[in-house]
Amino acid sequence: MFLICGAKSYTVTPTRLPPLVSERAREVADRPDPLIKYSQMVSADPYHPDTNKQGYIDLGLAENRLCQDITTEKLRSLDLTKEAESLLQYYPNLKGLPSFRHALAGFIERRFRPRGKIDPEKLIVASGTTALLDTLAFSLAEPGEYIMVPAPYYYRINNDLEDRAGVHVLEVPLSSKAGFELTVNSLEAALTLARRQSKKVRGMLLINPNNPLGDVYSESILIECLQFAFKHGLHVIVDEIYALSVFDESTKFCSILSLHMPDPQRVHFIWGVSKDLGLSGYRCGVLYTTNDQMLGFATRVGLFQLTPPLMQRRLEHVISDNDWLDKVYFPAYHTRLASVFTAACAKLAAMGVTVHPSKAGIFLWADFSPFLPEPTFAAEQRLFEYFIEARVYLMPGKKSYCPSPGWFRLVIASDKNRVLEGLHRIEQVLLSQPLKKLTSS
Repeated sequence: MFLICGAKSYTVTPTRLPPLVSERAREVADRPDPLIKYSQMVSADPYHPDTNKQGYIDLGLAENRLCQDITTEKLRSLDLTKEAESLLQYYPNLKGLPSFRHALAGFIERRFRPRGKIDPEKLIVASGTTALLDTLAFSLAEPGEYIMVPAPYYYRINNDLEDRAGVHVLEVPLSSKAGFELTVNSLEAALTLARRQSKKVRGMLLINPNNPLGDVYSESILIECLQFAFKHGLHVIVDEIYALSVFDESTKFCSILSLHMPDPQRVHFIWGVSKDLGLSGYRCGVLYTTNDQMLGFATRVGLFQLTPPLMQRRLEHVISDNDWLDKVYFPAYHTRLASVFTAACAKLAAMGVTVHPSKAGIFLWADFSPFLPEPTFAAEQRLFEYFIEARVYLMPGKKSYCPSPGWFRLVIASDKNRVLEGLHRIEQVLLSQPLKKLTSS
């Protein structure tokens, strides 16, 4: 390289430049997320019954749109002008606004029925359960260590634990032939194998109700999981983000907070407003733990993942209005959710598709394996691509770490007619594509 300075020229040999970003940044950026391109494609051309009938129908993204009319009316009714002005220049308590945490304590006591009173000082407010899982992984395990998760599970759990904290998921595969039932024997087997492989396991993560299965764990299996964790000195993280989305009237939800804990400082509860209340844009989740060291760490990093105080104040009013929640929102929500689930199951059954007997959640878990030309994940991916070509997007089971090919998750928390149109497109794929239906031997 030649540089000219005045009348003189110089030859400069550039030194080897360092990378533009760190190795850890490159590792995260390069980690494949095969669904990003599909979700971006779908969101860029969404279906509308009047203005874009050929647009994509999104049955893949787990957003709850069932009661947007009701929640929008509620939010518009809030007159928070003076309160908003007081929060414009405000760095809050990094655990969350004290008044909001007091409201959350009352909300949890009423909705989750814990064994004892909820201490607002043991609550941490953050920008969603993703942020809280990142915080928990960072504080409970070292990079390269493991947290057990029954599979299938919510596909971004790996990102939540690993992207920044470097903590790996230890999959606990559940058999489709056994109805994906969680047992302590499956946990014991996975832990034993991991230790033989010199893997350090620090905890387990349960999503209850389960995503993508829609199963609600019984009190007995939760107690067994607590005893298993206590026996092996493991932390237990329980994500109850779908706790208030139980649509089966005969099913009783049991929160981990309602149970006796052999080792309470190693039990951590999280919940958020995105699913049960359909407010994913508010970016708010809550952690409850009696582990003071965990609380200390979460408070120190609170500024990195803070829910804006204005959002906290608005949510405070929403979750404190028990009359609206009990008489307006939840009755309508559960009725609509049960109605669209029933209609979707009937439509799929008419196609010859078996649906897992879900009791909760905003989705259903359907078995398309009879329509695969061979029982492989490659065949599952081809079927997924046929659905995309028909302009309907749903989540293939492999992306949820399902041990068996052919299962798909369909989000149903939307307008029933939109969901049925999506199912119609799925039916056309099954009828028109060169799919060889497997015959039972």
